[in-house]
Amino acid sequence: MNHGDLRRSFINLWDGSEVNHKINTMKIEIDYPLVSIGVPVYNGEKGLASALDSLFNQDYPNFEIIISDNGSSDSTQYICEEYAGRDSRVKHSRSEVNRGIVWNFNRVFSLSSGKYFMWAAHDDLRESDFVSECVRKMEQCPDAVLCQAHTAMFIEGREDMLCIHDLESFKAEMGLVERYRETLKFFPATAIYGLYRSSAMRKTHMWQKSIATDLAFIQELSIYGEFVEVPKVLFKYIVRKKWNTVHQDYYNFLGKKKKPWWYLPFVALLFCHCRSVISASIPLRIKTLLLWVLIKHEIGEIIMKIQKKLIGKLFTKKWKEKLTHTLYNRWMHNPNIRIINDDLFLERVIKPKLGWWTDKSTKYMSKQPKQDNT
Repeated sequence: MNHGDLRRSFINLWDGSEVNHKINTMKIEIDYPLVSIGVPVYNGEKGLASALDSLFNQDYPNFEIIISDNGSSDSTQYICEEYAGRDSRVKHSRSEVNRGIVWNFNRVFSLSSGKYFMWAAHDDLRESDFVSECVRKMEQCPDAVLCQAHTAMFIEGREDMLCIHDLESFKAEMGLVERYRETLKFFPATAIYGLYRSSAMRKTHMWQKSIATDLAFIQELSIYGEFVEVPKVLFKYIVRKKWNTVHQDYYNFLGKKKKPWWYLPFVALLFCHCRSVISASIPLRIKTLLLWVLIKHEIGEIIMKIQKKLIGKLFTKKWKEKLTHTLYNRWMHNPNIRIINDDLFLERVIKPKLGWWTDKSTKYMSKQPKQDNT
């Protein structure tokens, strides 16, 4: 081959679409860190396609979607296979049996490779700039381990908004101990569907075999960095109509049909908290302070539960109706929850939390993430 032919071949190669594609891909990977989106699902045929479409509509150019089907018996598997066949960014994994929420949420993270990670439920909807806004905030705050946008909460089957969740009480100047205390008291459960720094997640025990392990995970994550927010509503969270019983949650989290009589969710969660603090790579003095914060909080929770039970037994229904808002505002009000529909919030949140209007089988209040096994 002479010099002219060599030169023409080089020019054709340079102008070729394959080279241009590789250059564009390299530029995207440099400018936009990879975001891994984990979608743990069980029997989610009703809303899965819409949730996946909202993820594909994100304006952020560099992401992957990992779907883990936890032994679904409906058409979830076929929906997953359709989307995986349509786009190479989708990875689909399936278990032939239901192994519970804990296994499935950990599974999608173990299959991820991004600098950032987020979980997405099968029926949640996000605005197109959710990922890009959260990544921008995380890049601006190198000490942050979690970013969440303001979240609008709706009840399944209803069009009216229940409330808005945010992270406004988590200030950047917070120290570790103060942040740990704030997380125990006021972390809104919907923020688990925010954007995480993957390197920080790997320092934790991830989700452990316990009811409400998502809260134990968040509590441990608070040891390793700040929580930040995007101050606008970019996320729509759909909550189920009724709270689960403790037996339903035991099955949902662990994939086991019946809760043993000796299993106490409070004790199991406390064990997870203590183990996370003791094993953390922080000074002994800080560990001691965190354990003291934890003990004081749990004592306060026990006292509050006793007080609620006493009022429930001693006061008439008329007086309990009068006391409801007062007691909620004094004992349980969360500054990161802005109530939009007062009447609906009273019936769906306040009354069930107080436990005076529910039967014994439904008194246990779950903040369970969504991969409903029931």
